[in-house]
Amino acid sequence: MIPATSSPSVESHQLNWTVIGILGLLILSALAILLLTMTLIHIKESDALVIDMAGRQRMLLERHMKEVLLAYRGTPVDYPRTRAVLKERIHALIHGGPIVAHVSRGGTVSLPPAPTDEIRQTLLKQQQHMDALFAKADAFLTMPEQDAKTRKARDILLAENGDLLELANDAVTLLARHSEDNVQTLIRWEIIVVPLVIILATLETWRFLRVERELKQSQASTMAALRQRDAVKSAILSSVSHELRTPLTAIKTMLFSLQDRKDSLPVTVRGELLTSIDRELDYLNRLVGNLLDMSSLEAGSLTPHREWNVVEELVEGAIRRVQVLLNGRTLDIQLDRNLPPVYVDGVQIQQVLVNLLDNAIKFSPPLTSIRLSASLSGDSLILRISNRGEGIPEQDLERIFDRFYRGRTDRTSAIPGTGLGLAICKSIVEAHGGRIAAESIAGEDTTLLVTLPLKRLRDYVPVLSQPDAARRVS
Repeated sequence: MIPATSSPSVESHQLNWTVIGILGLLILSALAILLLTMTLIHIKESDALVIDMAGRQRMLLERHMKEVLLAYRGTPVDYPRTRAVLKERIHALIHGGPIVAHVSRGGTVSLPPAPTDEIRQTLLKQQQHMDALFAKADAFLTMPEQDAKTRKARDILLAENGDLLELANDAVTLLARHSEDNVQTLIRWEIIVVPLVIILATLETWRFLRVERELKQSQASTMAALRQRDAVKSAILSSVSHELRTPLTAIKTMLFSLQDRKDSLPVTVRGELLTSIDRELDYLNRLVGNLLDMSSLEAGSLTPHREWNVVEELVEGAIRRVQVLLNGRTLDIQLDRNLPPVYVDGVQIQQVLVNLLDNAIKFSPPLTSIRLSASLSGDSLILRISNRGEGIPEQDLERIFDRFYRGRTDRTSAIPGTGLGLAICKSIVEAHGGRIAAESIAGEDTTLLVTLPLKRLRDYVPVLSQPDAARRVS
């Protein structure tokens, strides 16, 4: 039998999707790395701007203090503008927003709000100290010159301005540390993403190679199946041509004898020739029927057309078709009493019985007995066909139901047949939900068992059977 193989087109479709998946993964990975890199650059630029603005607070505080001292001495300076810039920048550093980039050159930049609560609290503290310093600076500017109280106020201003410078340094340190942490986090993400991408790409590549290998194996299997199919077709043609030629040659010879010597042949001889011709024609009819059944099996059209059938009638119909083949053998029929009707395709099940009986007759010596029995076992009907002969080797018990398989002994090779009968029986029985098996002991009985599931007929009234269902047909 030809093994089932995956369709190359399906495998090729999977292969294409695998390639697309790998390319998509690599593109997404490249985009992810690019996005992380751009985010890293943006964060560094943004953090650098914030750190720069926070660092300039120190310079502006120093400038503001110098301008206050110069203003106290009467030098015209614009310390209110410096003070306004300090307030604007500290507010932007805390809450975010646009600010003047350069006091002298102008231009604005936009700052984000304080990124952490710790930085925010430090900046708020700086803002509070700044407001207090500005108030004291205004008071200092109103004091008289060269006074001890004035000098003390100046020293306090310088000390508090130093504290403000320390707070400004703390804010810059915290902002720089936060920026470094962000950079390290993004770098760690990149370190995680890149190996993950490599692993996924490796897995997809491995899957791609596996699918490609499976595709090649599927193609090789398909080619092997096609070669096997061609070999089977050649074997079928050879076997069928041989099986057809033998009976046709015999028929042709016997017809020639009847025509050429019709006046000189005794009546008994003419009767034997006609009987032989009839037997060969029956064989040809069975052979053609098996070939047609096998063709239906291949096309999937051999489906059961079920109806209720009486087991005794199915058996009697099969006996009538094989009775002319017995050639001195006896047929022992044993049917259980009150067998219920079976819901099966009567034509197909009768064909199974004919094939099994024909097989038992062919492989049993003359003057032996062929036994057919039918019995119930739970919810199943058991049919047994037994004969005595050489038996079937144990290793062949399963293979005898394969198409075109025949035993390899000298005697079986001389028996006509194509090896289709039992394969057809198996297909029909399995289509009915049943099973078929063989039991054999070398030199003793060989039994083929057919098990068919029963469907109970509601309100069925058993048909009156004969007093003795066992009967003997010669």
